[in-house]
Amino acid sequence: MTTYIQKLRNKSVRNAEMKLSKHRELGIKSPYNVFEVAEFLDTIKNADSETGQVETIFFSVNMN
Repeated sequence: MTTYIQKLRNKSVRNAEMKLSKHRELGIKSPYNVFEVAEFLDTIKNADSETGQVETIFFSVNMN
């Protein structure tokens, strides 16, 4: 089950990165508004922090 969740997170991050890249290329002609771009950035940023939290939990269990 955790493998499925990790793949789902990776897929959502990849999609956000692709849309953000498209937004950068199109500039003013981009179909995305400010709020959508902010959501893409949040998706990418939060994926990194969630991975760190999971590793921290496993590290603490290992130490006990």
